[in-house]
Amino acid sequence: MKLKMLTLGILAVAAVLMTTAAVATQTKNALEEGTAACFAEPETSSYVLRDYEGYVAVFVENNPDCPMTVTDIQVSTLRELDKRLLQTGMKISSHERLMMTLEDLSS
Repeated sequence: MKLKMLTLGILAVAAVLMTTAAVATQTKNALEEGTAACFAEPETSSYVLRDYEGYVAVFVENNPDCPMTVTDIQVSTLRELDKRLLQTGMKISSHERLMMTLEDLSS
């Protein structure tokens, strides 16, 4: 049981680090392209995961047109249920839940 909890902890930390790196890269690119407003830190803790040009993207709930970040998770590789959920948008209520959901989708 301790090994399982340790493994889950390590995976969670790895997911956070990978997401942070992806957001940093996206933010740098956005600043260079003049679209920094799309990648601004959210004022709310509610997120929406949706398909964006074939990839899973994280949107802030109150800004549905501009992704906060685009992951490297290809929608075409997901289960049919996940694909359908991404078409309408998967509402995520916290940053922790967001990290867990992205980890689930990437495995």
